[in-house]
Amino acid sequence: MHGSAEAYPERRTASAGHMADDGRGWDRRITEKNRSGGEQRPMASEKKVRFYGISLRMVILGMFCIGIVISIFLSFAMRDTTERYNDMEKATEEYISCQNDVYVIWDVINDLSERARNFVVTGSPEEVILYFNEIQVQKSRDLALESIKSRLVDEQTLKHLDTALKLCDRMMTTQYYAMRLGIEAYEQDVAKYPALLQDVKISEADLALSHPEQKMKAIGMLFDKDYTLLKNQVDIRVGLCKSALIYSMERKHQESSERLQELLHYQRNLIIAMMVILLMVCIFVMTLVINPLNRLIHSISSGGRQKVRGAAEIRFLSDAYNRMHEEMEIANTKLGYEAAHDALTGLYNRSSYDEMRKQSEGKKVALVIVDVDLFKKVNDTYGHEMGDKVLRRVAGVLSGSFREADKVCRIGGDEFSVIMMNVSSDMKDILARKIHEAAEILRQPENGTPAVTISVGIAFSDQVRDSENLFKKADRALYRVKAAGRDGCAFYAPEMDR
Repeated sequence: MHGSAEAYPERRTASAGHMADDGRGWDRRITEKNRSGGEQRPMASEKKVRFYGISLRMVILGMFCIGIVISIFLSFAMRDTTERYNDMEKATEEYISCQNDVYVIWDVINDLSERARNFVVTGSPEEVILYFNEIQVQKSRDLALESIKSRLVDEQTLKHLDTALKLCDRMMTTQYYAMRLGIEAYEQDVAKYPALLQDVKISEADLALSHPEQKMKAIGMLFDKDYTLLKNQVDIRVGLCKSALIYSMERKHQESSERLQELLHYQRNLIIAMMVILLMVCIFVMTLVINPLNRLIHSISSGGRQKVRGAAEIRFLSDAYNRMHEEMEIANTKLGYEAAHDALTGLYNRSSYDEMRKQSEGKKVALVIVDVDLFKKVNDTYGHEMGDKVLRRVAGVLSGSFREADKVCRIGGDEFSVIMMNVSSDMKDILARKIHEAAEILRQPENGTPAVTISVGIAFSDQVRDSENLFKKADRALYRVKAAGRDGCAFYAPEMDR
């Protein structure tokens, strides 16, 4: 028979106890070291999860400390603003009060002048009584003067005020003399008037005047040019005092207003800083916490890995999740491998064999059934542990004798099968040679493992209708070998059905 050499482009390396890679991403080699609890690759859970990146706790703590500092400065600024506002309000009240006091002094001066004039013109004692009631009882001028001085008015204002008072005293001296002369002119009893008037001395010349002349002189003293000029000077000084007072108070008011504006500007900047901090906190929380958490939730929901982003705490959670995810993938892969492979040899097990046989339906395949001859005798002679080594050696030799695409399985205690892909019955010679080479390797002892022989039955899919018949045909070929004394290889032929 003839077969293409391309059907067997390479062989797997065959050695006792070692399986070649099955092409599914899991190492099928199971060494004695691994089985005896030797050194193994660490699992993901054995690696320590690192804590790194920007710590959310430190960010919030830093923002909190900055916020506390700004709050302290803001509280001091608010206190200063309140004090400055109170100073401004106080300055305004002082300005109004001083202005009222100036008006009081001005009104008193004018009122006293009018009382004195009325008396010398009319001779009414009531005017004198009201005049001295203001001076001795009400003392409105003196009280207003003390009020102005108590408010620490500047020197310029006090200077104008003192000058006005001195001129006022000169006016009052003239008023006293005119009223005393009026008492004489109206022939009134001076004893009925205040002592201040009684103490005024009238000159001899004025006493020598007739009563009408005395009246005219008294009126002239309070209405003449000199008295009017003196009164105007008093008015001017009082007006200057008022102007100086207004200027002083406006200056204080302006200073307080400017300082208040500075404090308000300072407060506004602090408030803006607080708003910026709050905005930064929101941005940090969104960037370092909310978004990474949403991504982590999405990754958990979808079962995928999580990109490590965000704050250190979120990174720690992401790393821990990724470690768990990796462990689950490894565990699932291992479980999948263990479910599909024989634990002793690492070959595909019976359930995998059944599934692959169904999948090969309608394809060009060959089914090879291998049976270890007299395996029970090996167990009885050398023990079950040596029997396991023999089975592992047979599995290794078979794996190394066939292609990567061929599926080597253990389907029973000492029974193996190989599902060869893309082969036909015209390749019997090549296949027979491969079986012969494998059998020759097993006939030689190795590392204390005894020699064994194998019986092999082979059937091709182009000779049968379905995969179920394929197994039966290969099994009949195997039976023919055993019937002939074992240690051989047979291909199915139709005459075997008879």
